[in-house]
Amino acid sequence: MHLHSCRIKNFRRLRDAFIELDSDISIFVGSNNSGKTSATQAIHAFVAGAKDRFSLYDFSSACWKVFDQIGDSEADGSEGLPSISLDLWFEVSANDLHLVIPLLPSTAWNGTEVGIRIEFAANNPVELLTTFRATRADALAKAAALTPRENEKYVPWPRSLTDFLKNELLSVYELKYYALDRAKFDETHAPMGAYEPQPLLKEPSGAAILKSLIRVDNLSAQRHLADPSAGPNSGRAEDLSRRLSRFYKRNLNQRQDDHSALRALFDSEVGLNVHLADVFQVTLDRIAQLGYPGLHNPRLEIKSGLNPATIMGTQDARVHYVLGDGADALRLPDTYNGLGFKNLIYMVVEILDLHARWIADTEQRPPLHLIFIEEPEAHLHAQLQQVFIRNVLESKRAMS
Repeated sequence: MHLHSCRIKNFRRLRDAFIELDSDISIFVGSNNSGKTSATQAIHAFVAGAKDRFSLYDFSSACWKVFDQIGDSEADGSEGLPSISLDLWFEVSANDLHLVIPLLPSTAWNGTEVGIRIEFAANNPVELLTTFRATRADALAKAAALTPRENEKYVPWPRSLTDFLKNELLSVYELKYYALDRAKFDETHAPMGAYEPQPLLKEPSGAAILKSLIRVDNLSAQRHLADPSAGPNSGRAEDLSRRLSRFYKRNLNQRQDDHSALRALFDSEVGLNVHLADVFQVTLDRIAQLGYPGLHNPRLEIKSGLNPATIMGTQDARVHYVLGDGADALRLPDTYNGLGFKNLIYMVVEILDLHARWIADTEQRPPLHLIFIEEPEAHLHAQLQQVFIRNVLESKRAMS
């Protein structure tokens, strides 16, 4: 099974965008502000089933005019209120057919593609408009009762339906799910005629079906890697050592039974404790003379915090770049390498981490794992851009 294609409607700049995806890797190419990030964010939000990720500003600009026209009209709102939608089409093999049974349009289905539509739409359009109009009428009446002022310009909230939805959208809009019939769509996966898809109302819910089929993760372009010139206080920047430490804790064998390493740590800890007791002795003696309050005036003691379980923690183990071999090798801290190389390593580690977590979910793992990597080319020169995707695939296959 793989995600064959998707169609996004009314999401930001994407009024009606159809995207075909390869079974392995797909690359979105376009000018700045053309909707590449919007497409990935729409898919991520819909698959996550998180309606709180949407706001009125996610509706395409043309929808705002429609909202206000309907709000100012006398229409009951039974149809016409804009919605945001995502159609997902899955290419299904015979071995995966049991996973998509709830999405089959009928028992006579005979094909390879099944579809699901997720729509962010008004849960009750008539009630929404009734509430808006009553709220606006009440506000206008109360504003009219105020003492008039010269050149009065005050207009109370809500001035329009879009003004109302800026505050109330999540209480009046919800996610709805529909099974799609491929026979009712043309070769570009656009619906033919006045086709109305079948809503998914029974158990399992549409959200549960979708989560059983696909997981989506995102690797943002804002990776906040430390710049050597930024110094130690570079805000949100993160060096590779901290990122690799997290990967170690989540995915690698920490070998708590490696007694040769444990003995070495024990010896180091004893030595460090002797050293710390020596250098802190004068300071601790002075503190003791202050009459430290507490049960029988306890003494302070400084001890090493070495711990086999945390030896790869934030400060305990560091990444170095090694130049040369043997005794003549030169080791440099990870801050002494270019952003492009660090960005490459960071992305690969992050992808492997996401993939490992997907693999680890043996009970509820969906068959599809989609990872969006935003601006993978950032800081990479042309040669690294060419080999990046191939190396990522080889690393991922080695972990599977």
